[in-house]
Amino acid sequence: MKGKNGFLLVLPAMLLILFILVIPLFYAFYCSLYNLDYLVKGPFQGLGNYRYLLNDPEITGSFIRTTVITILAAGVSLILGLALALWIDRHTGPFAYVIEMIGLVPWVISMVVGALLWRWIFTTDLGLIDLFYGKLTGKPAHVLSRVRPAQILLTSVLAWRTVGYSMIMILAGLKALSPDLIEAARIDGAGPWQILMRIKLPLIKTPMLVSSIVLTLSNFTNNTVPMVLTAGGPGSATNVITLHVYKMSFTYYQFGRSSALSILVFLVTLIMVVFYTKAVKYDI
Repeated sequence: MKGKNGFLLVLPAMLLILFILVIPLFYAFYCSLYNLDYLVKGPFQGLGNYRYLLNDPEITGSFIRTTVITILAAGVSLILGLALALWIDRHTGPFAYVIEMIGLVPWVISMVVGALLWRWIFTTDLGLIDLFYGKLTGKPAHVLSRVRPAQILLTSVLAWRTVGYSMIMILAGLKALSPDLIEAARIDGAGPWQILMRIKLPLIKTPMLVSSIVLTLSNFTNNTVPMVLTAGGPGSATNVITLHVYKMSFTYYQFGRSSALSILVFLVTLIMVVFYTKAVKYDI
């Protein structure tokens, strides 16, 4: 009887996951097997859409570009989040709370609002950066119209947006550590660096792993920030893979190929999760 009651309690959540995640996933795979331009079902393609995408140098280049931007942004966010969490963990009082709240602001505000603010700051002629840079050098910065600066800006904004999440997750892990363990290490003669490397970091491996996975998936599948900040430009310098999915679906109306590309994105994110869990030897 208890088992039946437990099943009934989780049934609404299971149905929600089924209708929101599982069924759309299988339907996307079904659509990827057909020529589905303008939502008109064409001939059966089999794996033809996948072969087309994998042989398209623009798509493969976008996958590589997205992976590099994702890893760099997640790495910067994790390092900054760890540094802030370690600092806040050692301090108390209003100033520590202010730093914590400031770190959380980018994570809690709308992605559209945050990306628009950065776009206005770096936009040519009217942005603050161009204003100050122009006064110093006599010429505009043109950050959004140059390849390397635009890529660096996109990576930085993605890292800025997620640093608060990694800070909170790591700080929660640090707060859960026993003070007696740290004090015993100090009595045994361990210095701050030894305590960090041999006690704190190994014991907060789980929140760091969870943060790494969430940050990687969030950045890899983020469509809002690249769309608002750079729109994929200049040229295709910041045209990440999610923009390809969006444009293929709602600009060119090639829903069969866009479904195939979304399945490939899903597989890549799944591989990333498996890699993370195996790399840190963490069993879920």
